[in-house]
Amino acid sequence: MGAWGAGGFENDAALDFVATIERVDDLVAAFASKPGEKIDADTASKIIAAAECVAAMLGRPADDIPEDLAARLIGFGKPEAALLAATRSHVSMVISHSELTELWAEADNPDAFNLAMTGLIDRLNPDIKPKAKTDRKKKPQFNRSPCAFCNKPMGEEEFGMFELAVELSGHPVRIGKWAHLSCLNTRLHPAHIVQLWKSDPEAIEAEAKRLLKRDKSED
Repeated sequence: MGAWGAGGFENDAALDFVATIERVDDLVAAFASKPGEKIDADTASKIIAAAECVAAMLGRPADDIPEDLAARLIGFGKPEAALLAATRSHVSMVISHSELTELWAEADNPDAFNLAMTGLIDRLNPDIKPKAKTDRKKKPQFNRSPCAFCNKPMGEEEFGMFELAVELSGHPVRIGKWAHLSCLNTRLHPAHIVQLWKSDPEAIEAEAKRLLKRDKSED
């Protein structure tokens, strides 16, 4: 039996692909799936490994990234906006519509895959900075409300509320509960985990200006 694990570098298809990565174009080639098409397990594994490479290029590598790969990625520079966008969309496609997700849904420990994907999404998200230096960044308040799953305080982690709509004696009642994102995702089917993708408004504005400048120069 080959290598098999939830991490981006824990299965044979991913490791075979990693050995072939020599330049950024090798990562770009991994993101060739079309929206709506079913992604087979090996292709999905390559996509996740490539996404881990992009996360490393952002300065947020996985703990288990192979040392030789990490050394190669140093020369790749920061990922361009188009590569980052393709990475994020393909990770989302793998989660929602791939054979790999189906295999993990049938496994004894699907929560391992859910946590791995939640962590990867977080490392592919931008480090959003305060809008202006004059704005005082408020220190996050410690939320003592208990998580509905682990019963520990929310603290300062990524968390939110979910709402249950139940019917009691013929009357609809809505009940809100707090939950850590990681705790919530470990309880969901892998294809339906909450994908908390974030966008940096300043980065979007800068990219829009770059494209506008490019278009004007081509006229």
